[in-house]
Amino acid sequence: MSTAPPPPSAAAAPSPGAPPLSPEALLRRVELRIGHRLDGVLQGERRGRRPGPGGEPTVTRTYQPGDDVRWIDWPLTARAGEPTVRVPELEPVLTAWALVDRSPSMAFGSAVRTKAQLASEALAGLGVVLRRRGDRLGVVATAHGDLDLVRPPVGDRRGLVAALRAVESVVPEETPGRTDLARAARTLGRVARHRGAVVLISDLPVSSELESALGVLARRHQLIALQIGDPRERELPVLGAVRMRDMETGATRLVDTADPRFRARLAQVVAEDEAARAAMLARVRARHVRLDTTGDWVLELARALARGGGVRA
Repeated sequence: MSTAPPPPSAAAAPSPGAPPLSPEALLRRVELRIGHRLDGVLQGERRGRRPGPGGEPTVTRTYQPGDDVRWIDWPLTARAGEPTVRVPELEPVLTAWALVDRSPSMAFGSAVRTKAQLASEALAGLGVVLRRRGDRLGVVATAHGDLDLVRPPVGDRRGLVAALRAVESVVPEETPGRTDLARAARTLGRVARHRGAVVLISDLPVSSELESALGVLARRHQLIALQIGDPRERELPVLGAVRMRDMETGATRLVDTADPRFRARLAQVVAEDEAARAAMLARVRARHVRLDTTGDWVLELARALARGGGVRA
């Protein structure tokens, strides 16, 4: 019996988990969680585009016909001898793109949800936060490397529901082989031509090709990588001999999960993989956020958007 550990993407079988919600029900649930838990975290982390009369002024100039009279600075007007206004500097609308990984490995889940279901929840949460700010979100998805879905940026709730439904319809074909996420990232770079933000939602395989593609994206866009994971990818229970199947390639291997040598080698491989992934994302200056199928993704997403000024243009 071989004691070599399977690749980190291998799994015995996908867990059925809870029945998937419809896009409308999923969005309603996410909106409630966002509203109840994130208001105190996200307020004030990004300057609004529609400041009130008490907003902080940024530009001073002579009054012009059509200016809002609430912008008049009366003390400055008295000193200058002519009507003078302080005009708030308005922040442009942010356009963000989300690249959703729908490869076979995302169908795995050992608890209440699969990685693909968690990715959909995170996408809905991202869309809710951006919509509340008046920003727009475009969505692309890939199952094997090509962009199987391209939804243009929208800022309304109906468009977000349609994007969630479209992502759920992207199902990988029964074609063995690793998903070329780097190719999808390169193609997205040609689609997202205007400066903004790109959010990668994936289990994030490590490769030099993906690092190169993300580096190109990061030169133009703010880059956030949401790593979707499951605890059973990092630590297996003691079950004795188990036949493992790699969900990307279909290859199988019989392993003894009770063998101390196997468990030690698996822990080493997982640690090396995590370190390589963190180093890859650090080199391309991407914000790295880990979301777990058994964890509280809402707070993790909130911290990611709030840290360093949040998602910004």
